[in-house]
Amino acid sequence: MAKIVTARRLEDERNRARLYLKSRLMLPIIPLGMVCVLAGYGNITLMWMQDELTTDAVMGSTILFLCGAAWGWGHVSYERYLVATCPEHLARKQKALEAAKDYKKAKRDTFSTGPIHPGRQIALVLYGVGVLAQFGITGYYLGHIGTYAALFLPWAGYFNAKVIFWRDLFARS
Repeated sequence: MAKIVTARRLEDERNRARLYLKSRLMLPIIPLGMVCVLAGYGNITLMWMQDELTTDAVMGSTILFLCGAAWGWGHVSYERYLVATCPEHLARKQKALEAAKDYKKAKRDTFSTGPIHPGRQIALVLYGVGVLAQFGITGYYLGHIGTYAALFLPWAGYFNAKVIFWRDLFARS
């Protein structure tokens, strides 16, 4: 009987973690991704209409979008790892948000420093490297293509990659 209760508790935590990802992280990402795509490629379209579009600008915009997509894929991979290995961390966040929505008094121990798993330091280092690489690529292309394209296309790739690689989260609901 204890194994059944433990299995159901773990499945409930996984479902709550998926709900947290879906409601608090993924649903705001869809409109943000659309705004970034429109702003980034709108700038490229404006360059095309003014006959200023070059092959370097097209390649630069593609590289920016793909680098952002790689960053988004990496983030989704880590989130999937968290859901698989320690869903209790995300479930605790969802529980705290539900308590705040219902105006319940939150317990003091609901917030933690983060998920505890092997390789946590590696994940933090990879986050830092990803952010610095994204800033570096954006800074390089600020002078080569339009400002809006350089600023918004990496984010467009990031947000679209998150939606594409988490699409099974929406299919299961």
